[in-house]
Amino acid sequence: MTWRALRQAPRYLVAAACLELALAVAGVRSRGMLLAGSAAMLMLFFRDPERDLEPDEGVAYAPADGTVVKVDEVRDPWVPGEEATRITTFLSLHNVHVTRSPVAGRIAVEEDIRGGYRPAFLPRAEANRRRRMAIDGSRGRVVVVQVAGLVARKISSWVTLGEDLTPGQRLGLIHFGSRTDVLLPAGSADVLVSAGDRVRAGQSPLARYREALT
Repeated sequence: MTWRALRQAPRYLVAAACLELALAVAGVRSRGMLLAGSAAMLMLFFRDPERDLEPDEGVAYAPADGTVVKVDEVRDPWVPGEEATRITTFLSLHNVHVTRSPVAGRIAVEEDIRGGYRPAFLPRAEANRRRRMAIDGSRGRVVVVQVAGLVARKISSWVTLGEDLTPGQRLGLIHFGSRTDVLLPAGSADVLVSAGDRVRAGQSPLARYREALT
């Protein structure tokens, strides 16, 4: 367990304290239950458990805890040939929201994109506020897209451009409900999950590469 994620919690506790004060001024007594409930919820949400992994170089691992909601084919300019297999994981409020690298490699490209604020489980949420990064490793490029949801609309990044990553290394924190996409070059790997499967960041295999690149 690390404290990096919990350092994001105080801003939300301040908001809860202000709301409780406003209720008190209005004559509504909550006896501190609102603040206590908020603190308990934030401790749950901002948890960051340790994850042990003995990585297989031929496997791309889940970048987030949650439920796989879609496996499809898309076009992406960061992927060689622009044809990619996309695996989308939805994170509900009770999931750990620390995201992790699916593979070993170096961050070659990254960008933050402003967008809308739709609920993360909706198809059009892919146009929400999001952070994209391309990771170049021994099996080629993997693109990870962290998508913010409706509530906090914030993504905290813990890695930088040019940094070398290990499989399962923490990438950052998406605040409250969100989704995470992994994009692999089309035809480069066999997908090991399907819609409805539950996965754990840095532990659950998402896809296995068909062969090493030469």
